[in-house]
Amino acid sequence: MRYSHLFLLLVFLVGLVPQTANSQSTTVESQGVAAIVQGNRDISRDKAIEDALRNAVEQATGTLIENDTLVENYQLLSDKIYSQSRGYVQTYEVLDEKVDQGLYKVTIQATVASGDLKNDLRALNVLMRQVRKPRVMVLFEESMSEGVKSGRLAEDAISKVLLDNGFKLVDADTVRRNLGQDKVQGLLAGDGRVAAVISDKYGAEMLLLGTAQAVTNQVTIGDIKINSNQAVISAKLVRADTGEVKVSETRQAAKPHVNSLSGIQMAISEASELLANDMIDKIIQIFHEEVYNIANVNLTIFGLQGYGHLQEVIQLISDNVRGIKEIYQRNYTMGTAELEVELTGSTQSLAADLTTRKFGNYKFNIKESTHNQLQVYITPTNR
Repeated sequence: MRYSHLFLLLVFLVGLVPQTANSQSTTVESQGVAAIVQGNRDISRDKAIEDALRNAVEQATGTLIENDTLVENYQLLSDKIYSQSRGYVQTYEVLDEKVDQGLYKVTIQATVASGDLKNDLRALNVLMRQVRKPRVMVLFEESMSEGVKSGRLAEDAISKVLLDNGFKLVDADTVRRNLGQDKVQGLLAGDGRVAAVISDKYGAEMLLLGTAQAVTNQVTIGDIKINSNQAVISAKLVRADTGEVKVSETRQAAKPHVNSLSGIQMAISEASELLANDMIDKIIQIFHEEVYNIANVNLTIFGLQGYGHLQEVIQLISDNVRGIKEIYQRNYTMGTAELEVELTGSTQSLAADLTTRKFGNYKFNIKESTHNQLQVYITPTNR
């Protein structure tokens, strides 16, 4: 009787799971619009999608609370909820987009949730779209017990997990052939110059580098011989362009088996999958910070023709540079302005946009660039 009660309770609890999951999200359609300035459709599209995401979150919020409460707390919701719209969107799909009389208009279907994105793998695909599908190269050196042939067990297992979760991979075998064994060993030892080559030549943004070690010890239990197989997988996640180590992790697993090769394969596979899934969480966190965190860049502009010219230039930057949130004027003296720029990006991305995009009759030239400071000259394009 007791067991039947436990069984019924289990069935009841299992039945609750999908209902709970469904109640945590809602799917809505929303529209967004942005003006096209200086013919920059890509920036206008970004802003239109941001507007649509905000409207989706606002619409979903309206289904959860009374309209009077919504109106009464609009400013609070605007500051705390709508301003972080992307953080509440698990997935979205652009259903329609068009240009109409100087406006870029989009219609999206979005799944809105209140969970933390970095702990929700369902949001991984949309997150990675925002950071342009990061390319990862997985490269491991494997060491096995005597009598067991080394292979690419860990490398293959980790690569499969990453591919299953939407990552693009750079082929490690191609890199091995082209670089040679000495440079591969240098890369595994932390040579940032080799990492930079892989970034430039093969387009890898992240390198997952490490070692896989497996040992087997035979024990006898009665008349049965059992192999105790243990695997230890150690890896570091490296930013390819800078050589910076972002994360370092180790995972291990043990699998008893009568066949040592089968046991080692199972142990390496389990440890590799544990490490890969943990690394995915770390990559999500890193890219989440890259996408959502606001960078503050101190921008100094030389060569301005007056205070009115400064106001014109500030507007040009706001309209033509991706990710601009706010521009604060800190100082202006004799043709030189000191500004503080808030943007989703970095000093490097701001410098790239200033030097490659069109700004009416003006162009920017970089004088100096550091981690959070950028100095530029502005000159007429006909000069």
